[in-house]
Order: sequence, then structure tokens, then C-alpha cells
Amino acid sequence: MPPPHGREATLLPPDQQRGHQHPQQPDSTAFMCPYCEAVLSNPGAAQCDSCLRPLPQKGTPVLRVQFPTGELKVSVGQHLVLGRDAGQSPVAATFTQYDNVSRRHSTVWLDPSGTAWVRDEGSTNGTFVNGERLPRGVEAPLRDGDQLRLAADVTGTVQLA
Repeated sequence: MPPPHGREATLLPPDQQRGHQHPQQPDSTAFMCPYCEAVLSNPGAAQCDSCLRPLPQKGTPVLRVQFPTGELKVSVGQHLVLGRDAGQSPVAATFTQYDNVSRRHSTVWLDPSGTAWVRDEGSTNGTFVNGERLPRGVEAPLRDGDQLRLAADVTGTVQLA
């Protein structure tokens, strides 16, 4: 199977998530440029091959959200829309099976200080952090181990590394 292309490359299928890989299989997680969102062929490179901007170096935090349908990775400076509409969310395939997740449900990002954030984008059925519903448009910090729930059905675990 060919590797994923474009922004879908930030999603790992459940069988390839950290700790569930086959011993010979390399980590197939692709990283994206936080500026132009091009898939990086060499995540350790000093600059993006597409936009030529300098890339965050090792030691910079990464936000991972582990959903039942896959793991999302967000780098510093990258904003990732979560929802069912592929035109609005680059990871829509993660949520298409859930009718109660809005087309443009919420946005997650990692700021330069390493703080992870989530904002509800006016979803119909709500965005929840540790069981508490976020008001529309309100930004809430995420911490390692938090539970991020979209509507009633989709719960992910936040990991900051």
C-alpha cells in the first residue's frame, strides 16, 4: 500500500500507532510543515523543501491525539481542523463514520510555547475536554492525558511529547 499523501499523512491507521507496530516495520508517521502543511520527507531537516521556512528542531513539543480510528499529530504552529468535511478538515477520514461530528467541528493546535489548545468551531453536538463542554469559539488548553471528545461518540486521548 503506498504511503498517504498530503495532509492525510498526519493520520496513522490503528494498526500502525505507536506501540502496535510490527517489529520490522518503521514508524510510518509523516510530519507536516507547520507553515505550508507539505509532508516532510525528512522530519529532521532544518527547513521545509516546499516553502523553505526553518522547521522546529528536535526537542520541540508534538501534540498527539489518539482516537479509536487513528492518531493525529500536530507540530508547533500547525492548526488542525477536526471534522467530517474533507474540504475543511485534512483528517476528515477519521470522523466520516460519525454522523454527529460536525463538518467543521473543532480546531486543535500547538503554540510556540508548547501549550496545546482546542476550540469548538460552532459544532452542533459540542466539543468536550475531560467531560466539560466548551462554549462555541472558546479556546481551552489541553494537557497530557486529557480526554478530548467530539459529540457523544468520538473520544481521543491527548499526548504531549
